[in-house]
Amino acid sequence: MRKIKKLNVKLGTENSYPIYIGDNLLINFPSYINQFKNYSKIIIVTDKNVNRYYKKILFKFKKNLGEKLVVEIMSSGEKTKSFKSLAFLCENILKKKIDRNSLIICLGGGVIGDLVGLTSNLLLRGIDLVQIPTTLLSQVDSSVGGKTAINSKYGKNLIGTFKQPNSVIVSIDTQQTLKKREIFSGYAEILKYALIEDKKFFIWLKKNGKNLINLNQESLVYAILQSCKIKSKIVSKDEKEKGIREILNFGHTFGHAIESFTNFGKVTHGEAVIMGMYLALKFSVFLKFCKKIILDDFETHLNELKINYKLKDYKIKISPKTFIKHLWFDKKVNNKKLKFILIKDFGKTKSYIVKNETEILKFLKNDLT
Repeated sequence: MRKIKKLNVKLGTENSYPIYIGDNLLINFPSYINQFKNYSKIIIVTDKNVNRYYKKILFKFKKNLGEKLVVEIMSSGEKTKSFKSLAFLCENILKKKIDRNSLIICLGGGVIGDLVGLTSNLLLRGIDLVQIPTTLLSQVDSSVGGKTAINSKYGKNLIGTFKQPNSVIVSIDTQQTLKKREIFSGYAEILKYALIEDKKFFIWLKKNGKNLINLNQESLVYAILQSCKIKSKIVSKDEKEKGIREILNFGHTFGHAIESFTNFGKVTHGEAVIMGMYLALKFSVFLKFCKKIILDDFETHLNELKINYKLKDYKIKISPKTFIKHLWFDKKVNNKKLKFILIKDFGKTKSYIVKNETEILKFLKNDLT
């Protein structure tokens, strides 16, 4: 394939790190990890689904590295982001007699990435982390930016820390193992970046979206690179989400409520986000912040790609009052106020605090579809 793309995430001297994007990078991943040979222990954490595809590669590295390499295989699915899984993983790794010169590598999607990121920050008060995301969604979103988390019974990602990786290795061939549903989930986050930051990128997606979801290599590399550029630019200005980084949550307040209501299983995170973005755009139009043509463009584009974006498409029925109950558990609730990231225009967002619950209830009664 063409030359490997490299993007530096600039977060000051200590926390800056490179993102490598290319094809077939997994077979030689140590070459993309600084000082790899100097680590006393290498722990690769993956899940059962991912291990099915890459166990031969992992076996080869195990053969070469011997006892220095430990492979931990976790269960798949959103329910793995739990205290039970966190405790199990921490204890299993500690049993291997690691020290602070150990490296933990996450090989998997966003669920395992969030769990492993949090684990790396807790073990011995912090050991080095490398992310090797294997899904489109994790390649453009969760592996970049340093957020780690597990879920609570009260909502998604409510228990976590910030932990920047030492590097992120994006090997686009891993997407050949994904179902269309997972590709669409990743596309949701790519589309989010275009809406909040870059109208030219949205125009590019309208022209190239079909190529992208059909896994055209050139389109994939471009879309992943642009998405990571947008996210890293925002994160470099606001690493701990004290200000501008909150715009990355566009669609997520509604989306997390949908995930919570469906018990973190019926829909993927990306599907919840795409429904959340649709509702956020409708709410923006409802509040007269945004012209309806933006919403129309969104709908037309997704209809052309045959990507579902409405609650009814996923057979989800939820009452407005129940929806609001789940909205209250979003981590962006502040001073007992619901907060949404809304859209004024392509590349122009608005942080909006709902002063009266009646307002959101009125919207949901008319537009919860």
